[in-house]
Amino acid sequence: MINAFLLIGQSNMAGRGYLQGAALLDHPDILMFREGEWMQAHEPVHQDRSFAEAGLCMSFADTLRQGGHKIGLIPCAMGGSALSEWIEGGELFENACRQTQQALATGAVLKGILWHQGEADSEVAETAQTYCQRFLKMLGALEERICVKNMPVVLGELGSYMALRPENPYWQEVNRQIHKIADSHQGFAVVSSEGLKDRGDTLHFDTPSLRIFGVRYAHAWQKCAGELGVVLE
Repeated sequence: MINAFLLIGQSNMAGRGYLQGAALLDHPDILMFREGEWMQAHEPVHQDRSFAEAGLCMSFADTLRQGGHKIGLIPCAMGGSALSEWIEGGELFENACRQTQQALATGAVLKGILWHQGEADSEVAETAQTYCQRFLKMLGALEERICVKNMPVVLGELGSYMALRPENPYWQEVNRQIHKIADSHQGFAVVSSEGLKDRGDTLHFDTPSLRIFGVRYAHAWQKCAGELGVVLE
C-alpha cells in the first residue's frame, strides 16, 4: 500500500536546493504522483518552476520508507505563493484537492500534510499577524474537501537567515504564528530550522539543509502520528 503525503506551500517546500554534486535518494519505495499516476520519485519532485531542484521531501520519504513502507509524495507546492493564494476556490487550493483525490482513488491512503510557506507573508505586518487564523481556515476547508479528519500536519519554520532580508521584516512573527497553529491542535508539529543555511540568496535553504530538514519533518510526523494513532502500512 502507498502511504501518501500532500506537499503544499511555496518554494522551500517545492525545493530550490542545487542538485549538482548532491547524493540522490532515489528508491523503489519512494513514489511521486505525476500526470495522474504513481511513479518512482526522483528530484525535482516538484515541477512548479523550471528551476525546481532538490527539496526536503526526498529525505523525509527516505527516512519513513526504511521501515519497509512505500511512501508516496503528492507535490503541489508553488514557489512564490502567498497564503492568500491557497484559499478555497483558488487555483492552488483546487489543484491540491484534485491531485490528492486522484492519488487516493488509486488506493493510496493519505497519512499526512506537509507545509512550508510564509516568506511571502513576512513582508507586511498584517499578513504576518493574521497567519494563524488564515492558515487554519484554509486547512479546515482542505480537509473537508478531501474528506480526512485527524490528519497529522507538519509545518516548518522559516530560516533564521531571513534576518538578513530587509524586505521580510516580519519573518519572526510568521514563525510565532506557525507555533501558535501547532500549539492549538493535537497532531500538529513545527519543525525547527535551527542551524540550517541558505543557498546564498538569504531566501532558500541549501541542499544539505534541506536533507536535514526533511529528516526533521519525518521525526515530527512520527510524533504527530503517534498522538493520533496514525500508522504506516
